Amino acid sequence: MALAVAATGLAAAFTSDRIGDRLARIDRFQPEGPGPLDGMSFNGVLGPDGQPKDVEDTFVFANGTFVSKECELRCDYPARPYKAQKTDGGWRSESITRFPDKDATITWRETVESDRIEGTATWKMRRWYWSIEREFAFEARLNSAPRLIAEDR
Repeated sequence: MALAVAATGLAAAFTSDRIGDRLARIDRFQPEGPGPLDGMSFNGVLGPDGQPKDVEDTFVFANGTFVSKECELRCDYPARPYKAQKTDGGWRSESITRFPDKDATITWRETVESDRIEGTATWKMRRWYWSIEREFAFEARLNSAPRLIAEDR
């Protein structure tokens, strides 16, 4: 009995430390005010890498954060801060979205060029005995409506 309790406590501490370490890495993406891609919204498709992209999605940059509206709607993944770097042809950005109630993340890596965005999303779900990792790809075109609304104000 004591061995089972000790093992359970050790497992909880180990899991807690691993989760804490991952959260610290995720939290390096803190909003530092407006981001260079803020105000951009893209309508497109998302799907498992190497397969047809058949899920319609909207990708939004606002207030220093990035969100996949479909992942937010279906699975409660919230908008999270993004980091962007200027490239010769546009922008490269990254964001890590954490599911609020489980040890699951989506790491978004995208390239924005002109009126297009394309990239990958790596979904990871960690459990004590197993983990799942899936790659997704997405592509979309700029939706001009949000910028028109912002210009009218």
